Formats: sequence, structure tokens, C-alpha cells
Amino acid sequence: MILYVVRYHPALTETFVRDEVRALHAAGVPVELAAFDPRDAVPIEPIGAPVHMQPHRWGWLRALPQMVAEWLRQPGVVSPRVLWLASLLRRSRRAHVHFAGEAAEWTRQACRRTRVPYGVTVHAVDIYKPRPGLAAVLGDAVVVVAMTEWNQRLLADKWGISARLVRFGVDATGAVEAQPARSRTILSVGRNVPKKGLDLVVGLARALGSQAEVHIISDLDPSPPAQVIPLCGHAEVRRIIATAGLFVLPCRRAADGDMDGLPVVLVEAMAAGVPVVTTSISGMPELVDAEVGWVVPPDDPDALLAAVREALANPEERRRRGAAGRRRVLERGYTVPRLVAAMREVLGV
Repeated sequence: MILYVVRYHPALTETFVRDEVRALHAAGVPVELAAFDPRDAVPIEPIGAPVHMQPHRWGWLRALPQMVAEWLRQPGVVSPRVLWLASLLRRSRRAHVHFAGEAAEWTRQACRRTRVPYGVTVHAVDIYKPRPGLAAVLGDAVVVVAMTEWNQRLLADKWGISARLVRFGVDATGAVEAQPARSRTILSVGRNVPKKGLDLVVGLARALGSQAEVHIISDLDPSPPAQVIPLCGHAEVRRIIATAGLFVLPCRRAADGDMDGLPVVLVEAMAAGVPVVTTSISGMPELVDAEVGWVVPPDDPDALLAAVREALANPEERRRRGAAGRRRVLERGYTVPRLVAAMREVLGV
């Protein structure tokens, strides 16, 4: 059995983990998911595979016998989280953890106890704003997976790690194709963290006034004239994406160094045929250029407004670039079958 490990589940903005596990399970790979904490209370689509949640409060009592047995195997000072995970790893032949953060550090310790090898997929905050234990996590992993060429180069240059490039997969074939030429709705999606640039989207709404409707799916506080839609399930997000005429995500490098690698929702918008406006940071240029959208410098509200106004003034160009974006997502392999094939090689199953 392959045990996937994550810090949070459910996590509405980490659909890539759920989709990867679900796709592997559907392909017949014996896979299960372990999570340390929940993040969101909104119901999400089931993954099919078994899910193990670390116990909390009185729930520890039920897990106590197996954790005591695990501790007796190798007594010492050890975190209950590590003991709980190690007890699951005893029946696993491999672990794979998403994000090289706290969950990866606990996985490393549990794998050292159980002698179960582990791999890790890096994303964004885990390597752009690294924890002190990152070098050890990467160094002990049997494989490190990067989802962008930008991250692959960073891992090689900064930590001497030769990472395997595996692009995430979106359900492009099942995406509802949008009609961007018929819509003047501008959509943005993301948590309210500085790297997403949602403040620029709110400023964009003010500058556009009645020229367009600006909708933001986020935990952002209501910010008129933008319409803020609370974070919701993946199926609902995809439905809303299909109603948009333009998808805008002006990502930036935050003051603490954090930034996005390549947001999955940006690729999902392209898969639906919605043209995108984004910035030129990190892995964005690997997929987005003037053929499929508009690329502007980060933290440049004037350039952002000019690009959006150009897009709004040209419905046919929105349609053309949206269609080109959908083709590019398919041609470059941001698909679930390609992801499953690649991860089966990584996991050796």
C-alpha cells in the first residue's frame, strides 16, 4: 500500500492532492491518505480511497493501544503525531507527502522509525519560504517531485536536488467549456494571502466600475464593488469558472518570499476555455503567454488594468485565446491520465 501524507484534509484549495489520490485509486493503485488536521468544514468530493485522520482530544484514546505498541518498538522522546503516522506506515511499503513542510518532517521521522522509504512533492511556500528542516527532508527522500520547471531548477541550484518533473493534472476532458466572448464577468479564485494579489483584483473592480462584474471566490472580506463568493467545493468552482469571460490572478512574490508556483485554478480556467490574465513570476510563463492570455509584471495595477480593458474590448480575442489555452493544457499534458502514468513510475507501482 502507498500512504499519501498531507498536513490538512479537507483543504479546499489543495484539490491537486485529492485529485491525484483519487485518480491513482481509480486506476487500481492501492493507496490511502493520512492527514494530521482539517482545514475547511465545507464538504468536498470523496477520493474513494481510505482516509485516516489524526485523532484529536478524546480521539487519542482509541489510537492509544497502537501508539503504545509503536513506542515500545523503539522507546524514546517522540511526538504523538510521529507515533500515529508510524503505526500506519507499518503496513505500507512507501509513503509520499505533498509539501515539504511540517507534514514532511513528521513523515521523515516516522519513516526513519519504520524503514519505509518516502518521496515528496514540493509546491510553493515549502521551498520559497522554507523551514529549517527542508534540507533534511529533501536529502532523505528517495524521490523529489517538482510540478514546474522553475521549481526543478530552484531545487537543483539551491539544494543540489535532481527533482523529477511531474506536472499536475486537471480534468480537462470533463471541464464545462466556457463561452468567454459572451461574458463580461471577471473571475478570480484564491485564499486571501498576499501572494495571490487579490487586493489588486479589488482595485481592478473599483477602476472598472460598471464596465464589468468582478467576482472573487475567496475567504476575503466583502470588498465592494467586487462580489466575494465564499470558498466552496471544487465542482461549484468549476461551474462558476465556466461562466466567466476572463480569469484574473495577479500573483506576486510576498514580502516574506512566498509566491505561487503555478496555481491549479489558473490551469483549470484555461482547460475550460477561459482566457487568463496573470503575472510573469515563477512558473507562470511555462504555460501562459500572449497566445493564451495576457501576462503583466507583478504589482503593476496600471498594466493589469490595461490588459483587462484590452480583453474586455475584444470578445473575439477572448474566445480565440481561451480556445488556444484549452488546447495548450491538453497538448502539454496537464491531464489526469498523464499524471497517473507519471506518478506510477515515481511510486514504482
